Amino acid sequence: MKEDIDVDKAIRLAVCSDQRKEILLLICRDGVKSLRELRDELKLSSPAIIHALRELESIHFIRQDPMRNYVLTPIGKSAGRNVIDFQAAMAVLMKYEAFWLEHDLGGIPDHLFDRIGSLRDAALIAGTPTDIFKALRHFVELLRDSKVVKLISPFYIQDIGELVLEQFARQQHVALVLTDEVSHHLIDEIGRARLSKARSENLTLYVTRDNPKLVLVVADPFVALALYRSDGSFDYSYTLTSQNREAIAWGQELFDYYVASSESVVL
Repeated sequence: MKEDIDVDKAIRLAVCSDQRKEILLLICRDGVKSLRELRDELKLSSPAIIHALRELESIHFIRQDPMRNYVLTPIGKSAGRNVIDFQAAMAVLMKYEAFWLEHDLGGIPDHLFDRIGSLRDAALIAGTPTDIFKALRHFVELLRDSKVVKLISPFYIQDIGELVLEQFARQQHVALVLTDEVSHHLIDEIGRARLSKARSENLTLYVTRDNPKLVLVVADPFVALALYRSDGSFDYSYTLTSQNREAIAWGQELFDYYVASSESVVL
């Protein structure tokens, strides 16, 4: 069908040539480019640049503005953003390939996993044979210096109770998304009366009916993610952390996703 051929042609022209792809991404990044700017940045001759531009024009990805500079059409902008997102996602997935292949990713909804490139600057904190809890302890330590703490956990982390009490003492805000069993454990450990008093001031507690299959921490300076292994056991030995604002915003969306399907706890 002609429509299928046109789509295949557009994909080939946009991404199957380094020259055309770089032109698309440069204009997507900066909004407008002159022929001279493209030639200087790509270190290519004018004829080579013009040939690539004509091919991108033929699929309506770029056009010339009244000043004869090159800009993206709405179709080209969408294509450019998708190429950028794909590159970012591949950078994350290939950088820590074993981590993604060996863990259960079911706790991350598809629409957020499609944007996994937001974690491209993340660092993988690994435990050691003599200190398997190093990764988990790392983000608990970071939490102590955070003004806002948001946590999703399907199991009880020993430091949660102590951390919550410390945050109360400093009048910091804590938001927790826990399973029913974990929430009861927390209430028993800290005490319902104490939690009830704190709740209106700096604690928000939610119970999720889902099985998150992950531990997520979103704080003002960082985001941290730990996952279950493919065999169903939680992996204490690896935590993915980032202080990048885009990564933190991604973590906030994941937190909000679980809040939306949880119930607020009345203490």
